[in-house]
Amino acid sequence: MKVAVIGATGAVGREMTRILQDRAFPVDGFVPLASARSEGLPVTFAGSEHRIHELTVEACRGVDVAFVSAGADIARRFLPDIAANGTLCIDNSSAFRMEPDVPLMIPAVNPEALVGWPKPGIISVPNCTTITAMLALAPLHRAARCTSLVMSSYQAVSGAGHKAIAELLEQVEKLRGDEEALAHPDVAALPSGPVMGRTIAYNVVPRIGAFELDGFTGEEAKMMAEPRKILSAPELPVVATAVRVPVLVGHAVSILAEFARPITPEEARDILRDAPGVEVRDDPAEDVFPTSVDAVGGDVAIVGRIRQVPGRHDALVLFSCADNLRAGAALDAVQIAEHLYK
Repeated sequence: MKVAVIGATGAVGREMTRILQDRAFPVDGFVPLASARSEGLPVTFAGSEHRIHELTVEACRGVDVAFVSAGADIARRFLPDIAANGTLCIDNSSAFRMEPDVPLMIPAVNPEALVGWPKPGIISVPNCTTITAMLALAPLHRAARCTSLVMSSYQAVSGAGHKAIAELLEQVEKLRGDEEALAHPDVAALPSGPVMGRTIAYNVVPRIGAFELDGFTGEEAKMMAEPRKILSAPELPVVATAVRVPVLVGHAVSILAEFARPITPEEARDILRDAPGVEVRDDPAEDVFPTSVDAVGGDVAIVGRIRQVPGRHDALVLFSCADNLRAGAALDAVQIAEHLYK
């Protein structure tokens, strides 16, 4: 199978390339594509060195599957024509997620999204935070039907790309040893950068994406819209707050979910232990719970801190963590292809 990775130099594109090798996806032709400024850079795949080519529609001709992580603008510009030429495009951007004729799929959660879908075409990978939340929530929804959902995310800087990682590391270095600056900060004098727009070192920033007219951010809008489509619950009330935290890799989501029937933490743990793509770490007596660092490099969402809402038999709080580059993005894309071609 001839495979392209579009956005091969980015964090998710690199992870896609690694996962294709790790999972022995059947590749007999590998085409790494990126912007013109990356043309000619080397990429190693399956022991062979390949050179990056500039993304064009023609460069994808004859490609069976394109794994895409190049941003929404690039996706809108190129993918319809690439798909029209017979290439299956699995897109990690937000460009087509809410289009009614484009599946929004997590194979472990809603494989039915591809029933009757005429390939080739475009399939969207959900937002990394949505994946982290849905791997934990969807099994409970199937068992007890979620009727209301409130989420707060704690998102690593790698979700904003390599430049955001560099900003965090540079700011940490600048502030190293300057505890006084942090104890009594002159906020205007603290280091900041164009990606985060605020100091991210030793700070949390409750804005990811631009503010919209309703006061929610673009990231929060995705977190509210995508679960409804994935769960086939268009009327589900969802509220989200998205927060950037000074972590390199690993997103976490706090979830408060109400259900149509009573459900206990014990039942929820049993359901999640049997769910694909989930690992339960939840033993307060032994100080066992998930953290973002625990999830790095893993292929599952780690779920814990499962609690009953006081006074409510039909509401739970839980905490889910996943590697935003791997389980929250690249792995989902590869698993979609595996699902189609198994």
